[in-house]
Amino acid sequence: GGGETKESKEGKSAAAAAMQKRHAGVLGLAALVGAYPYDVPAWMPEILVQLATYVLDPVPIKQTVRKAFGEFWRTHQDAWPMLKEKFDEEQLSTLTNLLASPSYFS
Repeated sequence: GGGETKESKEGKSAAAAAMQKRHAGVLGLAALVGAYPYDVPAWMPEILVQLATYVLDPVPIKQTVRKAFGEFWRTHQDAWPMLKEKFDEEQLSTLTNLLASPSYFS
């Protein structure tokens, strides 16, 4: 761009770096969840809640979140009636609200 000042370029690269770092964190959380395809270890409900809070982030973060939850659901749905006992009410409510909201599908 011709008219960009040095500050706005630095601002953009700082924002891009912050977004990259955020996405790396989300990828890490997604990898933890993906490492236990048919189980819900004690630490996982809180990780899923954390991950769900990123569902409204810009691309590519929200795609990573959706993919992680798609995979989680695919591998956990058969045993879900038992597995959901590992979540407390608040965790279940947060996941339901975030993942069933219309914005999740937009």
